Amino acid sequence: MRTNNEKFLFFHYGLEHDIPSVATANKALKNNILKELNIQPIITTKGLRHTYGSYLLHNNVDLGVVAKILGHKDIQMLRKVYGHTMTQRIDKEFKDV
Repeated sequence: MRTNNEKFLFFHYGLEHDIPSVATANKALKNNILKELNIQPIITTKGLRHTYGSYLLHNNVDLGVVAKILGHKDIQMLRKVYGHTMTQRIDKEFKDV
């Protein structure tokens, strides 16, 4: 059995190539990180990714840049996933004018 000598944040003793599964990452997130930081409610890695994407968009980061950061080949997926937040932002900015 291997040990976590490198002190990886997401470590699974049965891994062959040091790449954690989503389940391993979510378990470490829930049982270690969020608990230690006293963060509620529990969020998954998918939730963190979505939150980060929303954060970038609401801070006016270019759509193409956000798409690249999130691993999308173009902005079409961003429009599908984050379209509602972009519409809310457009409405707010229109009211501010």
